[in-house]
Amino acid sequence: MALRLVYSVGKGGVGKTTCAAALALQSARTWRTLVVSLDPAHNLGDVLGATLADSPTEQAENLWAGEIDMEAAIARYLKESAERLKQMYSYLKVINIEGYLDALRLSPGIEEYATLQAMEELIREAEPRYDILVFDTPPTGLTLRVLALPRVSLLWGERLARLRREILDKRRAVERIQGERKFVIDGAEHHLVSDEKSDAVMTELNEYVARMKRLANLQADASRCRVMPVMNADRLSLFETKRAFAALEQLGMPIGSVIVNKAGLKSTDSRTVEEIRAELRREVRTIPFIEADLCGRAAVEEFGQHIDFREWIPGHSA
Repeated sequence: MALRLVYSVGKGGVGKTTCAAALALQSARTWRTLVVSLDPAHNLGDVLGATLADSPTEQAENLWAGEIDMEAAIARYLKESAERLKQMYSYLKVINIEGYLDALRLSPGIEEYATLQAMEELIREAEPRYDILVFDTPPTGLTLRVLALPRVSLLWGERLARLRREILDKRRAVERIQGERKFVIDGAEHHLVSDEKSDAVMTELNEYVARMKRLANLQADASRCRVMPVMNADRLSLFETKRAFAALEQLGMPIGSVIVNKAGLKSTDSRTVEEIRAELRREVRTIPFIEADLCGRAAVEEFGQHIDFREWIPGHSA
């Protein structure tokens, strides 16, 4: 069976981590399930009553869980980027790779690209081992930027690949007139590659474009991917969920029914739930407000009795 994905999405504090954990516990009754937190402010381990790390650990039969160390993910992303640059442009000693990376660490978007890389690696590693992969995501703003990156990166990658082909075409034209261009740096002979199959830069671009295309297609495949929106029964949560829906629909991502958590906390909640159903034009599932701390698998199992979370697993039918 092909790996299926569920993204638990919502603003901070609405209970998306608890919902992700409850879904994973219910899923594990049938399928090999991995639940992973991408949120820098992790509390998936607290909810499950376990100590989690980057590498998933088995929590129960058919259930594994992990929390991505985002600081380490960013450091790994920068290190791997540096290694690729050094390999591709080893003949250009004028490039100050270390200086470039120092600036890159503080650049906008680094956290998003590091999160994307961690997510994409998790999916590739999970495909042969698990049936269901549940993502506990960061608050809505960061999550939406990360989910948009495969398409954005695909556009940039395809454009850069076209520009690289133009460069290689010009090199071939020069070679026909002047012959192969060779030069020596630190005693080593180098030559400018003009053939696409031998060009390290082109190889890297083609591989990156292929990876982003696979991820973008997977996220838009309703048979393999589903967004589980989680919100509270208040106007601010509704406004943020509406903005999230607009972005997710633009990305073509399949969205499931809306979970309204902590329903009944205020006397106006019943009216607000009806507004949510009408304004979002989607089925709504409600979970009542629970005063007790939801820590440990037993508490999460009890929390999950309010609704069948398997509804958000692509392809599942009750």
